[in-house]
Amino acid sequence: MMIQANGLQFQTGFNGVLGPRGVGKTRLLKHLVGQSQGEDSKACYVSRELEAFHRLTVKEYLCVMAGRKSIADRRVAEQIELALHHVHMTRLSDRYVGELSGLAKSQTLIARALLDDAHLLLLDQVLCGLSEQERMNIGYTLSEISKDRVIVLAGDVCEAVEGLYDTVSLLHPEKDAVQVSANTAYSWVEGKVWEYVASELPQTEGRLITAYKTCTDGGVYIREVADDVPQEEVSQVTPTLADAYVWWAAGQ
Repeated sequence: MMIQANGLQFQTGFNGVLGPRGVGKTRLLKHLVGQSQGEDSKACYVSRELEAFHRLTVKEYLCVMAGRKSIADRRVAEQIELALHHVHMTRLSDRYVGELSGLAKSQTLIARALLDDAHLLLLDQVLCGLSEQERMNIGYTLSEISKDRVIVLAGDVCEAVEGLYDTVSLLHPEKDAVQVSANTAYSWVEGKVWEYVASELPQTEGRLITAYKTCTDGGVYIREVADDVPQEEVSQVTPTLADAYVWWAAGQ
């Protein structure tokens, strides 16, 4: 299956859409919903909207969502059980939504997307606020179920699911969007990412510093993308999609 919008093409597999807040990720996903109308497939758009259902159990919430999707009554229980199994939430099916951890809430949202076996899953910011390990746990699930459907996961660059996307679409407020394979994005900055500790934060103009923080014993930890070694004592590290995004956004 393949669907396109705004010059970007999304095929069967795990597709990431990355960019800062306000850059148009939600607008793109909703455009894809519109483009899917009339196609011989089902599309499901899901965002973080669980707050209104905090007094329902997970199973009750999914029953409500199944009703909105017009799933036949005789299939509801079976579809809910299958969706919960996919996201490893069966044991929490009777827990109130308001009592769930951030990870479990994200898993519940993905279970909702899986209810009617949609061929196109559009997941908007559903990993927001999760730790890296929690994002990876969900990422493995999404990667597995993307083998026979199109999954588009939108989020901030710092919420990327490293090493699991098939493609990434990068959005920027001042640049045209670009879509490449995830491997291509990593290759942009392969051998160019460094970590080191400096006595103070260097002047950032003209430099691609992707992260920094003050160390407890003095000095500043710095992560930088550079063609050449930025100073004597450095460690070359594995690139991330955040590194690739900063490199691309700078027009390198």
